[in-house]
Amino acid sequence: MPTLEERLRSVLPNSAEFELLHLLSPSKETHPLVLQKAPVRTDQHVVKAQHFFALASSRKIFYALEIYVYITLNLASCEKLVFVSKADTNGYCDHAVSIKDVTRALIEYVSSISPEIYLERVIQIPERRKVDINAITQRTTTRRALRILKKRHEKNDECLARSPDDPYCRIVSPSSQWTCKISLFTRSEPQYLFAESSQNTTKHILPGNKLLKWWLSVIDDILVNVFTRNTRARLQIPGEETLITRKHISSLKGADWRVGDIFDGRPNDLAIYTIPLFPDDPKGRFLEQLVDEGRARKVSLSQFWVELQIQQEFRLGDTVSVIGVSGNIRPSLCQSVANGEIIRTDSRKIFNMVKSYITGEEYNNEEGPSDAYTNVTDFLHLRLDSSMVRIKGTKVPNKTSLRHQDSQGKNDFARTSEFQPHTLNVQLVRKKLKK
Repeated sequence: MPTLEERLRSVLPNSAEFELLHLLSPSKETHPLVLQKAPVRTDQHVVKAQHFFALASSRKIFYALEIYVYITLNLASCEKLVFVSKADTNGYCDHAVSIKDVTRALIEYVSSISPEIYLERVIQIPERRKVDINAITQRTTTRRALRILKKRHEKNDECLARSPDDPYCRIVSPSSQWTCKISLFTRSEPQYLFAESSQNTTKHILPGNKLLKWWLSVIDDILVNVFTRNTRARLQIPGEETLITRKHISSLKGADWRVGDIFDGRPNDLAIYTIPLFPDDPKGRFLEQLVDEGRARKVSLSQFWVELQIQQEFRLGDTVSVIGVSGNIRPSLCQSVANGEIIRTDSRKIFNMVKSYITGEEYNNEEGPSDAYTNVTDFLHLRLDSSMVRIKGTKVPNKTSLRHQDSQGKNDFARTSEFQPHTLNVQLVRKKLKK
């Protein structure tokens, strides 16, 4: 299987040099994505992790992608859901990079990672944790605390060891036929991850209909490249006629593209028990609104899609959509992660801190991407004893792609989330790195 570096090398311009940041947050136990009708089964566990990618060229950050991964485990099944949250570029790249190919390569990579990688060390929900008799608390005597510390020191890597009571310890290898889903929401916006980048005239911003076409092409390629042939692919455009929606998928290569969604609900099922709750997702916000209005147990799935179109986020006259894929990754393409291609942070705080050096900058001029690069590289070196991965492209453009670049500009621009960057917690942003 190609490594992440090899995947990107093949889609980046020949001889051009780039640097990749790939962060992975700690895996954390969370609640089910969909509200359960009955109490959650004790044998079901849901684990959540977050990937954050950033690409730099000439010491300037120019591209970022945010992805959430959810692993749902039962005794006899394993499901991995890849939620593409945000993707953005700022136009400050000096090379003709196909952002479409880069995005496809990164999502293919994340989709192909075995669920085991996310289960190696899981932060469990507090109420599920067993009482640790070797924990040091305020009530622990000094003598006992010293004994506990001595035992920990004598056992190598004790801090990484997992208790036999840890449910994830019993999972040796998820089934080779684990289900993989991809879900994303498309809507055109001036910027998502790079604040004020729309002021850069070299940034190419796609309108809603072209953005939908862009994302369908990306997901369709992933569907063909890494999924088995019986994989389902669905497109839902709230408020649009079925015939018009069908035209968007009629020319795609995937064998099972249809109008609808991948949430396995029937039209008369209650939406509250069918639609998953993702971060910064308009579907989830509408579900919360139904709860506030006392209508959560009255609105069916079909009615949900009808009413969703009249929400404020959908009434601006531009095309928005929900794209989903559900199937199996071909067993020969399932992979682990290579040494050095990923930075696994010890805490969510560190993850957000590194990410904020990029998302907290302003990109109305070249100072923003340069400062972001400097702050990130300094932090990685001084605090994490790490660095970004250097990649030299090998892709030789053909004449058709060169003509396309001349007509479209240097950078494609794609986004999937509707939130503006100013909603980020500015307290995490550090303009100057403290030594």
